[in-house]
Amino acid sequence: MSLQPAKTCASETHGSIPIADYKALFPASEPIRDFSPPFEGNIREKWSEAANDNGFTITARVKDRLHVLLKCHTCGSEHRKRISVVLGHTPECPHCISIQRISDARAVGARLLGRDLRNRHYGHYRLECGHQARRQFHRVNKAAHGGHDLGCEACREQRYTAQARKWGWELIGPANNMKAGYRLYRHACGQLQDIAVVNAMWGDCACKQCSHGRTAKPSWIYIFRIDLPEETVLKLGYSVRPEKRLKHQLGLSKATTAEVIRVVKMPTGFDARLEEERAHRTIAEHHPDLIVPKAEFGEAINTQGEIYRKRAEPLIHSLLDAIEHRFPPKTP
Repeated sequence: MSLQPAKTCASETHGSIPIADYKALFPASEPIRDFSPPFEGNIREKWSEAANDNGFTITARVKDRLHVLLKCHTCGSEHRKRISVVLGHTPECPHCISIQRISDARAVGARLLGRDLRNRHYGHYRLECGHQARRQFHRVNKAAHGGHDLGCEACREQRYTAQARKWGWELIGPANNMKAGYRLYRHACGQLQDIAVVNAMWGDCACKQCSHGRTAKPSWIYIFRIDLPEETVLKLGYSVRPEKRLKHQLGLSKATTAEVIRVVKMPTGFDARLEEERAHRTIAEHHPDLIVPKAEFGEAINTQGEIYRKRAEPLIHSLLDAIEHRFPPKTP
């Protein structure tokens, strides 16, 4: 049987990908047009049926008695495959896979530069920001379908640097303790220390050398309104940064509406903690029916307690009024 050169979908493109780009990106792939050497022999009917069931047509036998040439019904390209794979497995078209990977990259504003030679599950990409990155193919595919953002490590570190500078810290590099989510920072006074990135972003960190500690900082007692699917609830607590507490530490789903409805500034975190605990004791002793048990809100809010019914709002406001009276704002 003579073997004709394999045909492609079009003279200048492979699927929707220019052939020149395709060959440059995937030099390890079998040639699109040229297969050698042909092998003389009949194509058995059960081979053709198995190939057709999997979306291919056997166009020729090649290389030796164990291999055939498959034409993909989807992209029209051909590739070589062992007969045993056609009969006993589910063959995949390498060209369709490559087209999908290139298309996935384009969908997220990136360009696939080529495979990672050390790991077949990875590729090298130029991201939309201009930086190069190594990514798993399936992660890029998930990003292309809206599963997550592709992200860029270089841009992320630049963002961390800018955010830390606002609070007098300079990002130096990886943390000495090698903990995930930590980096090594230098304070304006020269002190070096490992700090959680999220704390450096918000300035919620104290310098071991020149700070008097977190409890010496001004703090706020807050009331949050959280709209859970079952009911609207309130959270009473204190924090150096209430908005950070609400948006980043309570583990609320993106579909959950929540807002800060009141804050009372306290001179120190120590004072805030004492007054907040006093308020919780008052509610627990005189209005236990206003407490929402953990079993009701479960994992919807990342806290063990301090959650109250919506009807508790007037009472909690009155408690905060009393706190404000005991700690009046200082006049300039």
